[in-house]
Amino acid sequence: MTADPANAAFPTSRLLLVVASTAAALVVLWTVVKVGGLISEDVYRGGVLGLLCATVSNVIGTFAGSFFAARMSAVAGKGDPLTSAYLASTTVRFIATPALALSLYFLLPQNPTPLLLSAAAGHLLIMVADIATLLRFVQGSARSSAPNA
Repeated sequence: MTADPANAAFPTSRLLLVVASTAAALVVLWTVVKVGGLISEDVYRGGVLGLLCATVSNVIGTFAGSFFAARMSAVAGKGDPLTSAYLASTTVRFIATPALALSLYFLLPQNPTPLLLSAAAGHLLIMVADIATLLRFVQGSARSSAPNA
């Protein structure tokens, strides 16, 4: 039994676009809060660095999912290659976000609270948008592959 190549397609470009647009919206929102005078320069810098960590880890995770989807589509076996690839992608993201945030914390003299909270919040919001994009992709794939009645 071979894996269905239609199910193994990973929407890399769509996911990268969602990651970039969500991250840009979060930076703009954070900048509006800064311009409004609600936060200090130190907190703003920590927040932007945290969002950068979340964005970079999500981009790395998207490329990891694309890599795993391509490898798993060639492997015969049970299960959906897209689901397995997305699980691998999410695992990479969950590991990379705190690793990058902690690395920046120790590399740069930084207030840890805005750095870590914005990394976690950015990661969560980007993942929500990412999951919605993947679900729309899977639903579209299911509709296009459904037999005509």
